[in-house]
Amino acid sequence: MDTRKNKEGLIGRKAYALLLVLGGGACLAIAMQGLLSFALPTQAGTSVNNNANEAKEEIRTAKIVNPFDGLSLEARAVYVLELKTGSVLFAKNENKKLPLASVTKIMTTFVARDQFSPNVVVTITRDDLMADGDSGLHSGERWRLGDILDVMLIASSNDAAHAIAGFVGANGYPDETHADIARANFVHMMNEKASELKLDQMQFFNESGLDVSFPHSSQLAQVSILEQGGGYGSARNVADLFAELWKKYPETIEITAHKNARIISSDEIAHILPNTNEIVGNIPGLVASKTGFTNISGGNLAVIFDRGIGDPIVVVVLGSSYKGRFDDMQKLVDATRK
Repeated sequence: MDTRKNKEGLIGRKAYALLLVLGGGACLAIAMQGLLSFALPTQAGTSVNNNANEAKEEIRTAKIVNPFDGLSLEARAVYVLELKTGSVLFAKNENKKLPLASVTKIMTTFVARDQFSPNVVVTITRDDLMADGDSGLHSGERWRLGDILDVMLIASSNDAAHAIAGFVGANGYPDETHADIARANFVHMMNEKASELKLDQMQFFNESGLDVSFPHSSQLAQVSILEQGGGYGSARNVADLFAELWKKYPETIEITAHKNARIISSDEIAHILPNTNEIVGNIPGLVASKTGFTNISGGNLAVIFDRGIGDPIVVVVLGSSYKGRFDDMQKLVDATRK
């Protein structure tokens, strides 16, 4: 019995020793593998972390470049608005009340379309042709309202504006003997519309935006002639009005995105008219534009263009020079696209 136990004990001790040897080697191998696998990721992770920290530092210290910074502009007032979000991209004296010149015709268009269908017929009178400028209209010539609005907008026709105001102000029944009353009524409607839209700086004295003159008596009883703009408003007001007109009557201002247009009256008389916006072909995605210039206002320009699909931008320039309004606008449009 003792001999068998001794043999079994000896066998057990040898087996245990063998297991220790084998187990120790395996543990050592596992331990080495673990050390290697742990060490390598740590080095890689350190490298990644260092690179990430360096990148964060570069971002933190990098100067954010505003594309509008440093622009040299002649305009007294500027407003650039992203219509989709309502974000103001750039502004300069945007709430300052300034003369609008023919940018006034944006409101003329709005009031006319609010009151009448584009299919009603407007007849040009001799009195209409007395307005400053000549866009080739004829006394007695008949026009669809939609078409005569096209003439007014693309060519900035004062004759057309005169005819539209006389027609709408007379509720569609113009009478040459009461034409002044009808146009005064139309201007009243323009000012009411400005109030309705909460365009607080807008004020109109005629339908065209032409400068107006009136006598003024001083304390010394001397009578002098004073001049003022035919319409006033801020760059912000113009942007809001133009955007609202585009949303409500987009087809009415579509003509202003073209370099020229061939427009035919109801009497089958064709009129080929160039756009008063000289850079109409230099603004990709142009949706609408309206120019304005008088001696009092200087150069004005308002445009709506698509920066991308479904990303309309409205830009307004007021109080620049005749040529400067186009240069200013081009700089602003280019900056908006950067």
